[in-house]
Amino acid sequence: LFPYTTLFRSLNYQFPNTFLKVNQVELDNEYAYVSCTVVGEKINVTTNYIGVDTNTTGHIAVIANPSTGKVVKLGKSACHTHNKFKNIRKKLQKKGATQQLKVIKKKESNIVRNLNHEISRKIVEYAKENNAGIKLEKLDGIRNNKKHRQSFNYSLNSWSFYQLQQMIEYKARIFGVEVVYVHPLYTSQRCSRCGEIGIRNGKKFKCCCGHVDHADANAAFNIAKASPYKHSGNDRSVADRDVTEGSTDTPQLETQLSKRKVA
Repeated sequence: LFPYTTLFRSLNYQFPNTFLKVNQVELDNEYAYVSCTVVGEKINVTTNYIGVDTNTTGHIAVIANPSTGKVVKLGKSACHTHNKFKNIRKKLQKKGATQQLKVIKKKESNIVRNLNHEISRKIVEYAKENNAGIKLEKLDGIRNNKKHRQSFNYSLNSWSFYQLQQMIEYKARIFGVEVVYVHPLYTSQRCSRCGEIGIRNGKKFKCCCGHVDHADANAAFNIAKASPYKHSGNDRSVADRDVTEGSTDTPQLETQLSKRKVA
């Protein structure tokens, strides 16, 4: 058990001690990456859902809970982090500093992954506390859709939302929270109160019915109320698809292999 026992005694890790075994530990100068085998809870199928909008203007994710009317915004620092590293990369590229560029890219990747871990954990915990399932937008192929290319491009290219969805899925499985996907069509343009197409201007949304809301909150409520995709052989979840394709960053279905990072 040494050095795993020593490692766990010295670090403040964020997952429960109910795992079956530790499979692998990778260390760098700042983080420890722990892969372990856990047993997930039985999925709680419900009619109560929260909506999570990841195509946001100022945060990584916005949660809307129709049963309480509450909104939770997560990851406000994401835009600052992205712009900071974007400017650093530009300067290094002009100088031709290839080695430094690699170091900066790795550092940014670690920060993004860490934020996605924290945010996905908070989303799943919120759903669990409210006895709700999670609805997400199915963004596969959205870049090829001309109608939505402009509104989705910045978010999809500026943050690893695929990674965030992947983390939400396998954390949700561990805690028995259902995750379903909805079509992203008009979720940001439709009024969450009357269903008509309104006007979105940056962070503001306004409808002819008189409803005024934060645009991301309005979209999250639409996601929560939208009908889920019907499951089919070709409509696998992010986690299921990655297991089939051999991704090492996703838990295995039988053993629920989860990869987590501790500071």
